[in-house]
Amino acid sequence: MTAEPRGLHAPYSDAVLRAIPLGALLVGEDGRVVAANPQFATVCGIEGVDLSTGASAEPIAEAMARQLPDMDVAKAGALRSQFVRKAELRLTDGRTLRRSRQPIDAGDTRLGVLWLVEDITDQLRYEDDLHRHIDSLGELARDRAEFAARTSHELRTPLATVLTFCELLADPAAGTLTLAQREYVDTIRRGAQRMHDMADGLLHRYAQAAGAAAPPAYAPLDPGPLLARLVADATPLATRGGVFVGLDLPAARPPLVADADQLERALAALLDNAVKFTPAGGAVTVTARPYDGDSPGWEFVVRDDGIGIPKEFHEEVFTEFVRAPNARRGPYPGTGLGLSVVRDAVRLHAGTVTLHSSEGHGTAVEVRLPAAGPPGSGPA
Repeated sequence: MTAEPRGLHAPYSDAVLRAIPLGALLVGEDGRVVAANPQFATVCGIEGVDLSTGASAEPIAEAMARQLPDMDVAKAGALRSQFVRKAELRLTDGRTLRRSRQPIDAGDTRLGVLWLVEDITDQLRYEDDLHRHIDSLGELARDRAEFAARTSHELRTPLATVLTFCELLADPAAGTLTLAQREYVDTIRRGAQRMHDMADGLLHRYAQAAGAAAPPAYAPLDPGPLLARLVADATPLATRGGVFVGLDLPAARPPLVADADQLERALAALLDNAVKFTPAGGAVTVTARPYDGDSPGWEFVVRDDGIGIPKEFHEEVFTEFVRAPNARRGPYPGTGLGLSVVRDAVRLHAGTVTLHSSEGHGTAVEVRLPAAGPPGSGPA
C-alpha cells in the first residue's frame, strides 16, 4: 500500500496558503510541519528557521519564544504546549502579533493545528490614536457646551433689562417719542429679543445635552389653544415685516398626549423660522389636522413663501449650528438650532418630521405625532 505523502496536495493547497495574507503554519499531530507559507517567517521574524514539510515545530516555537520579553523556560514550554485560540504577543522589537489557532479535523480524526499570525502593530497604534482623538473631541464638546451655557446665562439678564426699558420707553406714559425715536427703540427691542431667544435656545440645548433638562411630562392636551397663542405671538413681528400669518384648525380636536413645553418649543421654532425667512408680501400658514388609521395622531404643517432650503441640505439642517448657504448669505440672524429643537422634540414623542423645500420656492415642514404619545407614556 502506497503511503500518503506528508505535504498538502499541491499545487492547489500551496497556492491557497500563499494567497492567505496572514502568516500560516500547519503542524501535524506528531509535532512536525505539514505546510507553511512564506508570510509566516516574515511576520514572525524568524527567517532562517526550517519551515519545510516534515521539519520539527520545536525550533519554531523556541525562535518565537526568544522574541518575547522576560520569557523563561517554563513560559516557553507553556507557549509550545498550551493552545490558546487567540492571543496577542508583544515582541521585544516593539511589534504586536495576533496569533490564532484552528484545529484541522477529518471526521473524528485530528490531522493537526493551523496557526495564523498577523502583525497588528499599526492597527493598535491607529486604535490608540483614534481613542485619543475621541477623548479630545469629547473634551472639546464639553468645553463648548460649558462656554455656551455660561455665556447664554450671562447674556439673559442684561438682555432682559434692555427689553424692559424698551417697553418702558414705548409706553406713552413715559413721554411721547418722535417717529425716529420709536423706530430706534423698536430696532433695539427686536435685536435684543432675537438675542434673548438665541440665548434661551442655547441654554435649553446644552441643558438637554448635559442631562439637566427636566424629564418629559406627557399629558393630554388640545393643540388648538397652543397654536393660536403661538400665532398671536408671531403676528406682530410678521406684520411689521409685511408677512401674513394664517392658522387653519379643525373644529373637532381629539386630545394629543404630549409634553406641552417640548411641543410648544418645536412649533415656535418652526413658526419663527418661517416668519424670519419669508420676505415682505409673503405668507406663513400653520395647519393642524388629526388623522386616523392604524396609529391615529396629529399632523402639523408650517408652510412659508420664504427663501427655501437647497435639497442637498435637507438632512444637514437638522444638525445643531448648521445653516443652509442661502440663510448664511442673507440678513437672517440665527444659531442654526431651530430645526435641531424640532428634531429632538419629535424623537421624544416617537413621531416623524419631513421637510419639503427647494431654494427660492418656500418651505413646508410636516410633523406627525402619535395621538397616544410615545410607547410607555401616558398622562403625567
